Amino acid sequence: MIGNKLEQSIISVFQYNLSKTFSINEISKQLRKSYPTINHKSNFFLKEGILKKIDIGRSYQCFLNLSNDKTKILISTNEVNNKEVFLEKNRDFSITYEKISSICESQSYKKKISFVLLYGMEIIFVLDSLDQEIVTEIQSSVPASTKYKFLFLTEELFKVEFLNNNALQKNHVLLFNIPSYVQLLESMVDKLLTRGFINLTKNDDIKKNINKKELYKNKT
Repeated sequence: MIGNKLEQSIISVFQYNLSKTFSINEISKQLRKSYPTINHKSNFFLKEGILKKIDIGRSYQCFLNLSNDKTKILISTNEVNNKEVFLEKNRDFSITYEKISSICESQSYKKKISFVLLYGMEIIFVLDSLDQEIVTEIQSSVPASTKYKFLFLTEELFKVEFLNNNALQKNHVLLFNIPSYVQLLESMVDKLLTRGFINLTKNDDIKKNINKKELYKNKT
């Protein structure tokens, strides 16, 4: 495991709920850490531009700044750690993983495969285009005994699925090309923030205090 454990834990709250905003109190409750501890670290993240905030009355809600380079590093670190934990716990997946890695690293397909992730019992290959040659190669190369199903999506199709499937945001393991995945998240920032702000305004307890000019400002 790499990275500061507390920092990575705070980022994970946002990272696996990208269409949501969180108050300091909500983060502290999720992580079962004291409010002062989370507040101190969150203020550091705000200062560094890793988090941004929306003022709501005397309080505020935070969200990830996906355009910030430090944010991308923290997200990537969580994905690396998540993959390492999964592979350690699932040794029987090693042959399948090695075959997938071999295909993804080959000069013929490296530029055509954006990234690969595991979601439940599906291995999702996100491609720059639905190339039948790649699909056939993967299906023929990965062990026939594998219990996992293959799903092939273009980046645009994956974006649609990602936006509409919160479980996919939370419960995946990135197997190949984490930087490409993080870059795709950045390209979705407007849609993710819009979804988050819509959810925020549905909360009766806080919507009366939301400064709509502040919402607009934070989307730009």
